[in-house]
Amino acid sequence: MIYTAVFQDRHGIYSFESHVATHDRSAAWHQIHEKRENENTCLVLLIDGQANVKTFDDVVDLPLQ
Repeated sequence: MIYTAVFQDRHGIYSFESHVATHDRSAAWHQIHEKRENENTCLVLLIDGQANVKTFDDVVDLPLQ
């Protein structure tokens, strides 16, 4: 099964990765956490399928006043 994994580092910065893992979501969580690109991140969200994830910074051009 394909998943979109959302990771966060200690500075609160998010990163996104696509992974293939088992259908068992608990096992998939552990598999994907072990395969993450950056060991200094924590898996915080697992989405079924390949998602095009956008953060606030990706969408908003100007700072809010």
